[in-house]
Amino acid sequence: MPTLVFNGNHIEAERASRRIILRRPGDDHVAPATVSVPLADVDRATVVGHPRIPVSIFQTLMKEGIPVGFVSEKGHWYGTLHPDGDRNVARRLLQYEQTRNPAARLACARKVVAAKIRNQRRALQRLAGNRREGDLQVDLIEELRQLQRKTAQAPDADALRGIEGCAAARYFERLAAFFPEATPFNGRSRRPPRDAANSLLSWTYTIVLSEIDAALRLQGLDPCLGWLHEVSAGTPALSLDLLEPLRAPVCDLLVLNLLNHGILGPADFHISAEDGGTYLNEDARKKFFVHYESHMQRRFKPAAGENHTDLRQCLQRQIWSVLRLLENPEHPDADFFLMP
Repeated sequence: MPTLVFNGNHIEAERASRRIILRRPGDDHVAPATVSVPLADVDRATVVGHPRIPVSIFQTLMKEGIPVGFVSEKGHWYGTLHPDGDRNVARRLLQYEQTRNPAARLACARKVVAAKIRNQRRALQRLAGNRREGDLQVDLIEELRQLQRKTAQAPDADALRGIEGCAAARYFERLAAFFPEATPFNGRSRRPPRDAANSLLSWTYTIVLSEIDAALRLQGLDPCLGWLHEVSAGTPALSLDLLEPLRAPVCDLLVLNLLNHGILGPADFHISAEDGGTYLNEDARKKFFVHYESHMQRRFKPAAGENHTDLRQCLQRQIWSVLRLLENPEHPDADFFLMP
């Protein structure tokens, strides 16, 4: 089901029986608007900026088992407010045991990076579409294929991160060719993002990360205990691990679709006087979330003979994969998303 989004500082919210009422006051440029959302239609909520939300609404969302992610207007993820209904301590104990097992962590990290590189390769092939693939594309696809194979022999996490970094650099070099002239991509920049392309990439990564983190917490898992990303204070290592295979097929392809089809363009971004970064405007964020929900719920067949699914279900399957890895450590069955 879709996400309930409280977007921007002008939104006011109240609860009416089994519904959340969202209001945006009008001004000289925007007409007033009111939306009524049944709680039964909501699986998660996202708060962007500083909307006026009474505590009673957060209490209602917690009672209904609906997690809430908090994101700044610049795309910084603050964290997740989640219901305390699942006190599955046993799962977290299994996580702690696995964290102390370097071999198990490395095996999982290898599969994460292999899936990420494989999906980068498939995303570039999809983007090339019916174009005649030149030598640059063919050579890069083969290079990514070789890097994917190397993950199986990586002796430690540092070596694995080196392979991942090399693949990412080559991938983004090629990805730049698919951005429109109005919003060009000239290499990754973050904190702050220096252009519209990087701004939208970082924003999309944050929104998907927030959704992954909430899903992990609802299953009683600790999102800070990962395999590839270092376990450190304040880092949602497992959430970041599960984001990696989804970056290219879920995030990057959505960004390119929004920019290439003119759904978002230069006028939808502004430069911050505070840090010089480029960020989405409030109305642009609204457009983003509409298309994000459509993107996440679009039905497709992951492989011939398999049932139709959508990207949100694929995200959830990765969470279930973590549970299987914890419950069957001797027979790991990682099911990270592989782009068809």
